Amino acid sequence: MGTSGRYSTSTKGEATRNRILDASEVLFAQSGYIGTSLRDIARAADVRMGLVHYHFGNKHLILDAVLERKLDLLRGTIAASFARAEAGGKFGLEEIVTAFILPFLQAASRLDDPLRNYMVMTSHLMSSYRLPELRPILAKLSVVSQILIDRLREYRPAIAERELLAGVYLIEAALIFMVQDPGFLDDISAGHHSVARLEDMAAPALRFFASGLESLKGT
Repeated sequence: MGTSGRYSTSTKGEATRNRILDASEVLFAQSGYIGTSLRDIARAADVRMGLVHYHFGNKHLILDAVLERKLDLLRGTIAASFARAEAGGKFGLEEIVTAFILPFLQAASRLDDPLRNYMVMTSHLMSSYRLPELRPILAKLSVVSQILIDRLREYRPAIAERELLAGVYLIEAALIFMVQDPGFLDDISAGHHSVARLEDMAAPALRFFASGLESLKGT
């Protein structure tokens, strides 16, 4: 009976912790890190402030836990997108850019996608990368960027490292805007969730990014 009681307490604590993380992910996506308070999180999770402090201590640690929770899912989603693109035959710069960007747009356009709020949240975080307390957390997202960087290096090994990283930075900056912008999300989520539809709407941007990468000079 004692063991059962400890198990019940542990399960209840885990459920509370997950409610806090779920609420935090949504709030960070909606209002960003700065615009979200611990009181907002407690209210959205429907828990007492004391429980928020008990499980996490402060907002910084909550953010770290929220980001860690789905980082492997995001990395796996992007890696799977590249695997499908590589298996499709033609695999040039436009296909590389599409394989990286499209999963973000798909997730952001689907209300029930488990990565929707997470991707919007991380886009807000990237906009606040100059905050010293966020830099160690944001550094963890580099494993996702590295997938794109590695593929570009394989395809264009002669591109100077500085130019390659600058190109990736510009692509990610545009992607952050696309994922954050409510108007863009409304446009791509108006009942058109298929891959083909999203590719059609994003095609001009994808071609633009691919052309920009193509123009990068070698070492």
